[in-house]
Amino acid sequence: MLRILFSEVDKSVRRPAIFIDRDGVINLLRPSDYVLDWSQFVFVPGIREALKQLAFLGLPMIVISNQAAVGKGLLDTAGLEEITSKMYQELTHDGTFLTAAYYCPHRPDENCPCRKPKPALLQAAAADFNIDLTRSVFIGDSDTDVEAAHAAGCKPVLFGTGARAVSDSSACKTEVPVARTTQDLFTVVSTGLSRVEPLKLGSRQVTYRS
Repeated sequence: MLRILFSEVDKSVRRPAIFIDRDGVINLLRPSDYVLDWSQFVFVPGIREALKQLAFLGLPMIVISNQAAVGKGLLDTAGLEEITSKMYQELTHDGTFLTAAYYCPHRPDENCPCRKPKPALLQAAAADFNIDLTRSVFIGDSDTDVEAAHAAGCKPVLFGTGARAVSDSSACKTEVPVARTTQDLFTVVSTGLSRVEPLKLGSRQVTYRS
């Protein structure tokens, strides 16, 4: 598991959070390939404005993502950290401050405990920031995101017209809310949150911890 921490929060108050998958939600998917360099990172059209709207809710916003390219030797952790840092910097220009990013760097065949649909990334973030998972939302674009949310006890939200691998899945059977467009995202996510509390941010100095 790789943790990249951006902000400190007031951990004395247990609060919900907004968890966000990266590839397919924040940046466009690369068909049959990985984002291996910042030049290949392209924001989903409209997502920056949607994230800015979500930031007004005052909750921790945490990226949760599988990044098997690291385990396959296609990308090292320094490269992943650089891409993440530049993503963070771009979003700060909009007034959107991510709290952290949690990555599983393993290959699927390694059977690690942190690769989605297992819930370890969400659970680690909850422990680090005193997050109430039962009141939190996880925005994803695939069935593995939905399954990870359910396993962790938080509410899944599927995003995008091209939400992956859900046509005959448990996601549809359990009537997971879907935000088809970036314009829908704020309404769907805020509806999924049981209640919203203000977040007191501390230092926004970027720190890395593996």
